[in-house]
Amino acid sequence: MKSFPLMVWVYAIVLAMVVSLPHLAALNATPEGGQYSGALAIPEGFRVDYNSHLAKMWQGSRGDFTYELLFTHEDHAELFTVQGFYVALGAIAELFNLNFALTYHLVRFILTITMVLALWRFASYYFGDANGRWLALIFGSLVTGVGWLLLLIAPLLTANVAPIEFWLIDAYNLIGAMYMPHFAAAITLQLIAFLIFEAWRTKPQPHHIPLLTVILLIDAIIQPYVVLVTFPLFGMLSAYFVFIEKSLPLKQALWLIVPAFAHGGIVIYQYFSIASDPIWATFATQNDTLSPHPLYYIMGYLLFLLPIALGIPRLVTATKADKRWLLPILWVIIVIVLLYAPIPTQRRYLLGVQSPLAILSVVGVLAILKNRVVRLALVPYVAVGSIAPMLLIFANVTTLSSVPRAMFYSADEVTVAEWIRENTATDTLILTTFEPSERGTGGAVVAMTGRRVFIGHWIETADFDMKQAQLHQFYDDTTEDSWRQDFLATIDADYIWYDAEAQTYGDFEPSTATYLDPVIEISDVTLYEVSHD
Repeated sequence: MKSFPLMVWVYAIVLAMVVSLPHLAALNATPEGGQYSGALAIPEGFRVDYNSHLAKMWQGSRGDFTYELLFTHEDHAELFTVQGFYVALGAIAELFNLNFALTYHLVRFILTITMVLALWRFASYYFGDANGRWLALIFGSLVTGVGWLLLLIAPLLTANVAPIEFWLIDAYNLIGAMYMPHFAAAITLQLIAFLIFEAWRTKPQPHHIPLLTVILLIDAIIQPYVVLVTFPLFGMLSAYFVFIEKSLPLKQALWLIVPAFAHGGIVIYQYFSIASDPIWATFATQNDTLSPHPLYYIMGYLLFLLPIALGIPRLVTATKADKRWLLPILWVIIVIVLLYAPIPTQRRYLLGVQSPLAILSVVGVLAILKNRVVRLALVPYVAVGSIAPMLLIFANVTTLSSVPRAMFYSADEVTVAEWIRENTATDTLILTTFEPSERGTGGAVVAMTGRRVFIGHWIETADFDMKQAQLHQFYDDTTEDSWRQDFLATIDADYIWYDAEAQTYGDFEPSTATYLDPVIEISDVTLYEVSHD
């Protein structure tokens, strides 16, 4: 690979530093004796997924290269390769004796840089001049949408669902990398895979198919949903070059069976492993990620759609002369179809789509760039497009600087969590609380201790709604003690994490129960051991 220009490196490092500012603000504001969890405060739902990622890291740190759900009490299968990225991250943390949150964000920082470099290489494949490459890089990283205008023009629509720039982090490359390292890794691997495919079809080399196989295999482990994008994309491109343009020999094209088998095989294995286990099947059922109203996408990608529309004539001419433009065009079309396909994971296919949108947008921008007014307007255009990520960064810096309770562990919580880690087995089950509104400490207990909890995640807690009802009955002071004892025996609970959040469930006082023994009592938390005699 050719070396990257120095300014591209500078741009990549600066972006990685800018999206890390909220964490530096949080570390600076952490109270003495307390601990910053490592989670961002906005959007609210991120903390729940962050706790899930740390749960996977706990298992990797123990040398377990399979994953089980720590947010539910039922026995279930431990699956190989499922959530393998974070399991591997935990093993790395253990190897270098690093804090999980530090490992998470160091890797996120590095992968943000690699993602930007991959975007530059992807842009370089389509544009020979620096202007085109830089525009594609900027549109592929900084520019997002103007969905926030919906707050002004369609307040009824946004009353329940905010503009996608502020919660659908899959939709934008830089925003995704700001929150989750596996997003940056998956986007990087997508771009590398597509560039290898293009190199192989035009000038095949012996290393192309093995390398493509490895890249697609890893990508499928990190982001298995990508298969529904890559299979039709590679399939349609191969069919076109074999049967229509006839520039790709059929014998050569058949070699794609090798990476396709590795890429699709691992996803098929994961799918049937999940479907065959009743608890994992419940997880899959609760994992619905449907698309919002189409207007959200139109406004969320408007700054890409406008230049694409302007560049259609030029794009048609370019595609007739050079078929490499088929890849970004088909990529976008496939994602559009998947967004409202009759599948429960519609939003998952947005990851990385900003990359081809950026390429196609620049075609339109370059078509009118010679106009002086256009050149002058380009800076404010990009500035408007970067409002959403800048707002997210600013909002998180401001919020985390005020030390919100949910994003930080108190000194007492840290003490109790340390006691649990030092004095309990790794398969210990702790009765915890967790609400759909994210109230409750079930997720935090898993993140701090790596132990199993009764409830702690909307998706990874089996039969979530039923467990909510059981918790309310448990803490209801009118409930018979015999029911509580049967309940604790049925779920095989070892401890109860009792704190201010648990007290909101009812007036039951665990200190009055003869079958509960306090093993550690501090002002914020009391940990009760369950006696099953």
